[in-house]
Amino acid sequence: MDSVPLPRVLIVNGSLAGPSGNTAELLGLAELALEGKAAIEHLDLSRRPHADRILEAVERADGFVFGTGTYWDSWSSRLQEFLEVTAHTEGFDIWVGKPAVLFATAHAVGAKGMLSRLMGVLNVYGLWFPPMAALGVTYVNQTAYPHADDHLRNELWTPADVDTLCHNLHQALTGEHDWRRWPTNSGRYGEKWLFCCSERVSG
Repeated sequence: MDSVPLPRVLIVNGSLAGPSGNTAELLGLAELALEGKAAIEHLDLSRRPHADRILEAVERADGFVFGTGTYWDSWSSRLQEFLEVTAHTEGFDIWVGKPAVLFATAHAVGAKGMLSRLMGVLNVYGLWFPPMAALGVTYVNQTAYPHADDHLRNELWTPADVDTLCHNLHQALTGEHDWRRWPTNSGRYGEKWLFCCSERVSG
């Protein structure tokens, strides 16, 4: 009986720092999570690959992992170049119906809004997203996490959540639906946590 070939996943590193940056750390975890489950190809946009090289890699891929740093609430200039040189292929078969997950790093803020906008752009290209398909990891979260209680830790994205995204990407690639979810704050939405004015007045 012939073995089933592994799905091909293209990891696109859009960080300005390329393989030496923070985003590369998350993408390295993603590659480890997909080890043995997918055939991995890398596209390092910091090297400014030619458009033909980009399109050939996109065409070979069955699914995608995108990563970028956050620069003034947006993705990197290298990822913007990627979008500009591929814009004429919007809706082409090289994209349509292929699943993707997205990773972003940031010092403090901006990653979540940027990821939402990037998902919108890539969906117009033809890509689709499984549940829990975008993750933003910040320096602030990494600093706060060791000091947080369990409730707050469930509010913070961390590198440990990379496994959830990659599991769901693999489920999408294989046509299965055993989706994973990351922890949430267990129904404590709307809880008051800021008392700076009331404490000053009462004091």
